[in-house]
Amino acid sequence: MNIKNNQRYKNSSEKIETAFLALILNHKYEDIKISQICKKAEINRSTFYAHYDDINDLVVTIESRFANSMASIFDFGNRQENDAFLEMFEFVEKNKYFYKAFLNIPYTTVAEKNAKSQILENLNEKAVTADSIEIAYRATFFGAGIKEMCKLWLDRDCKETPEQMATLLKKEYTNRSSNDIFVK
Repeated sequence: MNIKNNQRYKNSSEKIETAFLALILNHKYEDIKISQICKKAEINRSTFYAHYDDINDLVVTIESRFANSMASIFDFGNRQENDAFLEMFEFVEKNKYFYKAFLNIPYTTVAEKNAKSQILENLNEKAVTADSIEIAYRATFFGAGIKEMCKLWLDRDCKETPEQMATLLKKEYTNRSSNDIFVK
């Protein structure tokens, strides 16, 4: 019996997610159909619907898992030291096919919104001198910069090492402490 959390169920979920990620590398998100995912995963439609309501549900599930992993690297804003940047680039490189597809989705995803909300909430709790709108602008600028850096790096097929990328990012903030980035 294919019950949630048993190995067969997990294997089917992995096949579905892998098929979707393979498809999104060569197709626009909005052009992907459930039938294509099922064919690529070698499953039937009922198996897909046993796991997900629709493609959006599948995407939210995948991106949430990756966003949670990425957020844990930075501990939702609590950890901004240099080694967190290195860990981030190592994680992106390890999951480059996902990120290549994910970072090209033409809208702000649910996972992005949730992660940004949690980071801003955490930063607002820590900030005593800067107002929350200033923190929001700075965090948005910083996040967009990292996102675009990762996109370019992935477009270049990760030619630079994660260490080189972390160094580039650190250089951008050399004369500032992590608190200076977000707080006056």
